[in-house]
Amino acid sequence: MVRFALRGGFVSLLAIIGTGCVAKSSGTIERADSQAAGDALGNGIEDSAAAFGPLNVGATADAQCVTLGGDIADTDADHIPANATLTFDCTSMALGLTGALTGTESVVDDQPAAAAWAFTASANFHASLTGSLGASIVRDWNGQIVATQASQAGPFALDRALDVVTVFTGANGGSTTVTEANDWTITYTPQLVFTPGGAIVTGTVSAAGTWDVTVGDKGANAALATPTPLTLTPSCATFVTAGTITGTYLGGGVTNTITVTWTACGQRTVTFAQAR
Repeated sequence: MVRFALRGGFVSLLAIIGTGCVAKSSGTIERADSQAAGDALGNGIEDSAAAFGPLNVGATADAQCVTLGGDIADTDADHIPANATLTFDCTSMALGLTGALTGTESVVDDQPAAAAWAFTASANFHASLTGSLGASIVRDWNGQIVATQASQAGPFALDRALDVVTVFTGANGGSTTVTEANDWTITYTPQLVFTPGGAIVTGTVSAAGTWDVTVGDKGANAALATPTPLTLTPSCATFVTAGTITGTYLGGGVTNTITVTWTACGQRTVTFAQAR
């Protein structure tokens, strides 16, 4: 379910090429650190949007690098294995970038006798994305993801309880480390008929919950919201093509907001605002 994870970092990597780390002091995440935090959040949202596809088959580009083990039975034909482990050993190239993904994901079908978006997954992954100028993104994440659906027609949800560490390195060698403790739900509302575990169709995505994030030694305990639902477009490599996610938190006597806005496929911006 994370087979597209490498693609979500392309924009972030291009943005940091040629930059270094910013000197930090302890305290609350403010403007200087908001770009790295927002990039990490954007990657996580794109990873999650990609995860609504089939679980027991690799995507076209990745089918040769994902191995299924355990009980791979799928008697209800929802593309969710009964109790299996997916082992990833993948590499890919795009836009002059080289990506790699290794690790495992254990998946249990919570309704093995019915076709439904209902499973529990435990993930442990290591991913990297490297540019020709030496800039890179390295991500490690582990934790649990639980899938549920409100009705046969949706919406479909993924509850994410994941710890994620992302290291952004610029072409000059300077680096920034972002650590996240995610406890949020991403919800997918298809605009066309969607079969749980089948191919993703056009729809909207929203996220809500808590996002505990640190950049260097600055931190924030943020609440996630989706002021403008995200547009999920299957033909886009990073899946999200429009919409806005915000992370809002208190610090320094003011309300701080990190906003990630998607304007097209592979194009997003991060902005920071304060209000008393």
